[in-house]
Amino acid sequence: MQNVLVPGAVGLLAVFLWLQRKPVKPMLSSTDASAVAQLNRTQLELVIETEQSSKTKGDELSDWTPPVTVQETISLQQALRFGMNAGPEERLLAVRQAARWGHRSVLPLLRRALRDCDPRVVEAAALAMEPFRSSPHRKVTQASRPPRNVSRMR
Repeated sequence: MQNVLVPGAVGLLAVFLWLQRKPVKPMLSSTDASAVAQLNRTQLELVIETEQSSKTKGDELSDWTPPVTVQETISLQQALRFGMNAGPEERLLAVRQAARWGHRSVLPLLRRALRDCDPRVVEAAALAMEPFRSSPHRKVTQASRPPRNVSRMR
């Protein structure tokens, strides 16, 4: 008799709780989506405007030339470090300038930029590191082929 009472009580409790649940509200009260479409268009226009303004900022580096002397190199590295400690626009400009330079000495700066809070800086740093993402250019060449029974020699 107890085998029948326990499942019956659980079943009644489940039915009671199911009947007491809150009614589900519909997600949209109407099917008119024109306001949502207008909001999407407005946001898209804002994104397009910021992309166009960032392209004009990229033109600042069009007349940039890489350093020739040691003093220019040191001053450029200091300017890049100073730019990375400034605001987001300055960090982005510093990363773009480091990418334009393409020297191995900017790798620590680019690694730091990969952890930046501004996604534009992170994306620019990732693109700047692409030329460095390969195996080292050291070629290990063997003078001659080892003998066939090299395993017995060792």
